[in-house]
Amino acid sequence: MLSPPEQRTPRPQGKHSTEGCRGRGALALQPCEGLGTREPQEGAAPGGHSSPLPGGTPKGATVGRVGVSHRLPGPAWGSPHTAPLPLLPCPYWSCWLPPSLAGSPSPGVWLAPTPRHEAALPLPLPLPFPSQMLVLMGLVLCLAPADALTAFPPKFQVGKLNGNVVLKCNTSEQQVTWKQNGDPELMAEVDPKGQTLTIFGLDLPATGNYSCWAGTALLDATYLVVSRPREKRMNVSCQAESYYGSFHCSWTGPHSAVFRARLTHSDGSLGEWVPATGRRGQFNASFLDPSFCPFAEELRPLELHLEGLSDTSYLNFSTSFFIRNIVRPDPPQELTVQRQGEQLHLAWAPPASWPLPKSYFALLYRLQYELPNGTQVDKYVEGAEETQTQERAQRVRISCQDPYTNPAWSPWSAWQDVDAA
Repeated sequence: MLSPPEQRTPRPQGKHSTEGCRGRGALALQPCEGLGTREPQEGAAPGGHSSPLPGGTPKGATVGRVGVSHRLPGPAWGSPHTAPLPLLPCPYWSCWLPPSLAGSPSPGVWLAPTPRHEAALPLPLPLPFPSQMLVLMGLVLCLAPADALTAFPPKFQVGKLNGNVVLKCNTSEQQVTWKQNGDPELMAEVDPKGQTLTIFGLDLPATGNYSCWAGTALLDATYLVVSRPREKRMNVSCQAESYYGSFHCSWTGPHSAVFRARLTHSDGSLGEWVPATGRRGQFNASFLDPSFCPFAEELRPLELHLEGLSDTSYLNFSTSFFIRNIVRPDPPQELTVQRQGEQLHLAWAPPASWPLPKSYFALLYRLQYELPNGTQVDKYVEGAEETQTQERAQRVRISCQDPYTNPAWSPWSAWQDVDAA
């Protein structure tokens, strides 16, 4: 019986031939111009929108877009010291404020798109504090982008906050028109000239998808985001099941982000971008280094580059590692248990994913027996795939590791009942 092993001398690698190690193929916001007022038709929202309320729009309802008043130092909300702020963007659809939130005895307020020429008025909120918070929360929801990112855009540009950005339309057309998130009304101060669009003082409302058009024909699109400091640390975890050069990585990020990843191979070449899959802030991607040879010594670490886009910001991070330091074998397979008199005979096979020959890619095995009193006993076996024991075990399981690298035991195999054997 072997005791838990000490760190072994690294497997000699430099003298082995690399012959036979052949390359493997790698794996719409609308700008709210103002609070216009008009009498809606009974039973319908203004501008052709159908009423979401049973029975249609109440009589006497006020219609218009939403402005927000900014409270300057003074007596109270709605006082002469109240000044209008720039108006918030709202989506196409209408929404309804009941009388209890409208701050007046009127039947309510319709919040709906209004033409550009209508007057812009701030929406007074002479409400108790909780009601004010409800209204403001509703307005904040209006600020959500019209189309959340679901895949990494083919073309994007990163700009500095409050800086100027120049977007270029990749076309032979000399004059184009621009839209932001599908809206011809851009949420920024801009200067369109020929095939370029200059955005002054980039801020978060000015981010998003900018598309250039020739009439009704889409010519090009660029997703614009704001830069942020380079990530100094991210929780990135990578794991390989063997020495064939394939592995997978996982990491955490913002829930609204999309990521892609790229690998610098062991020979220094740069791989293609790989789209990452993600769900609820957990992201992962799989990679293959086609130049990796399991018999050769690793002289250069692999470098992993991550790029991410949230609705408004750009993220990037890099890390490096050797394959030998992230190997965690799969569990051994085909564990069998036989009683031979007072002894148990156990046999097994290495993981199917583990490379050959066995003499070079040796494994250290750990057998765990569970005794009738619940005690668990470990036994270590190296360089063999069978053993005998006199332990009066009820069940057995097995795991393994590469004894020449940093210890990383495989997951356990399923328990094997001795009585069933």
